[in-house]
Amino acid sequence: MSTISGKTKFSESPTATESPITSILNTPRISASIDPTAAAHPPTPLPNNHQRYKDLLIFEERLKQNLHQLQRRSYKYEAFLGSICLSLPILLYAVFVYKSDNPTFQFFSKLLLFVAIITLALFFMKNIYSEKVRVASRFVPQCNRVLRQYNMHFNVNGGEIVFHKKVPKKFQEGFERYRQMYYTKKSQRAKEREEKEKMGK
Repeated sequence: MSTISGKTKFSESPTATESPITSILNTPRISASIDPTAAAHPPTPLPNNHQRYKDLLIFEERLKQNLHQLQRRSYKYEAFLGSICLSLPILLYAVFVYKSDNPTFQFFSKLLLFVAIITLALFFMKNIYSEKVRVASRFVPQCNRVLRQYNMHFNVNGGEIVFHKKVPKKFQEGFERYRQMYYTKKSQRAKEREEKEKMGK
């Protein structure tokens, strides 16, 4: 974690090997605000926390957006995998049990069965299941492993950043108030847009 000493220097861009989480958290504004040592013994008077709260809220929103995107993609692949698994018994019955005199039906039944088996095999051989389906379930634990060193974690149930006890209580309460104000204003703006749309119609 970066610390404050003398004049704060802001890093212009994260290195190529840094994760998106680390690159955001390594900015001095955020790391200083959640470092209890730096907050307790600052060499210079602490600036206004408004910008720090804003950065943390933006970071929280990005985490939620990324999680929702991964979950939607995971659901799509799960639905695709489920449809293949459901079609296999039907196709097996059509090919090996059901006796049909229609050669076209037999041909397409065998063709679809072959395609379904190959697709299912490739789904697991190409590691698509692990990369596309399970990635959503691994996202939060991976985030929290990184966030732990910054004395906070991402609560997937509430979709919020939660601070550890090491973070000053005053900072936590200030961020909670800032977050509540933000969502209140966001809700008000949404209502105003709806009213304008209704008036326009």
